[in-house]
Amino acid sequence: MIASHKTKYSADSIETKPGDQTKFACATYQLDSSGTERHGNVSILDFQEKSVKVSSVLETGGVLDLWWRDEGCLLAACASGELHMIDVDKDCALSVHNVAKVSSDILLAVDGSSNTVVTSDTAGIIYSINPDSLEISVKIEAAHGAQGWGAEVWGLALDRHDVNLVYSGGDDCLLKCHDLRTPHTVSTSRYHTMGVCCISPDPVSPNRILSGSYDELVVEWDTRNFKQPLRTVSVGGGVWRIKRSPDNMHALIAGMHSGFHIADLTEFAVAQTYTGHTSLAYGADWLDQGFVATCSFYDNLVNVWHSGV
Repeated sequence: MIASHKTKYSADSIETKPGDQTKFACATYQLDSSGTERHGNVSILDFQEKSVKVSSVLETGGVLDLWWRDEGCLLAACASGELHMIDVDKDCALSVHNVAKVSSDILLAVDGSSNTVVTSDTAGIIYSINPDSLEISVKIEAAHGAQGWGAEVWGLALDRHDVNLVYSGGDDCLLKCHDLRTPHTVSTSRYHTMGVCCISPDPVSPNRILSGSYDELVVEWDTRNFKQPLRTVSVGGGVWRIKRSPDNMHALIAGMHSGFHIADLTEFAVAQTYTGHTSLAYGADWLDQGFVATCSFYDNLVNVWHSGV
């Protein structure tokens, strides 16, 4: 561990700032002792000279996921069912630009491109949203779940080569691909034996994605064949987050109860495991010069350490 920082609430998401890999956004979410109020915030943290400093904090209520639209705009998927568009100025001060009430349930994930934002909720619904107005353009009902019940959609990612396609993973153990133009399910994988938590499309190679699940597996897919995976590796804990390195040669993996891992994507094997957190390994992203920032939940902890690559 090179540096650490304690958050006010339980930390669950980290996203490195585009154009400046020393700064990163951190989201928090915490249910109060009464079980009725959900607290949380978004902060910009700066890793400099072996320390983490707070640039700014914005109280938002509980946030489950973050996505940078660009270096001046951050989107937050909130427990209130709202999507917050947050302005980030040159000094990293945060201010709310727009708020959209997307769902009556908790928003769990957010991802996007220059012309599309997607988010999902605990009721099994996926929403495609205009990134400027935050108006809903497409709503995929019952994207996950069956016979009238909705399964939480934790995993969500736009295809990096065809933004009409969105991948989703749910508590129903299914990994799916949807076409936003129809919308309908293009293909479904039933390979994972537990809920699918995260999806990482390959930015270089079309038709390649990684999926991660509570079943402790990271799986590589050719999306043209969801029946049989290309490769798998177990990390010994539920896979909550997969983040590819800037050179796309390694992956940073949040393994929940097993800590954080660096996987070599050529060998498709775990190269390093980091156990400097004492609680659920959730948020993670790559910083500059091989450093990574990670966060864990109940101990409200952010750590910066070196990936070794």
